[in-house]
Amino acid sequence: SSDLVDFFLSTVFQALHSEKNYLRIQDDTLSEKASSVDIATKENLNDLVKIGEALLKKPVARVNLETGVSEPDHHDVTNEEAIKRVAGILSRERKAREARSPIGKVAAISK
Repeated sequence: SSDLVDFFLSTVFQALHSEKNYLRIQDDTLSEKASSVDIATKENLNDLVKIGEALLKKPVARVNLETGVSEPDHHDVTNEEAIKRVAGILSRERKAREARSPIGKVAAISK
């Protein structure tokens, strides 16, 4: 269940002192219709897009592992801003790995 995922990943990221690199965006208030993976009607898909767009504007939240309640983590950072930050981290990491890779070095030279 999502509670186990939250607990496990939170524990792993805390143990690695990387909890700021863990971003999980979810809406625990979805209706049964919206959360169903079997309803692919145009109306439901449009509703999911609206839900996703609204989630981007919300502040980053973390699940309090003691209460199970989602609580705002950084009041001044939205999910959209957090996604951009994590994407930047991943992009820089990929470039660094490619630069260290023999294949990446060959590809960089041939450009």
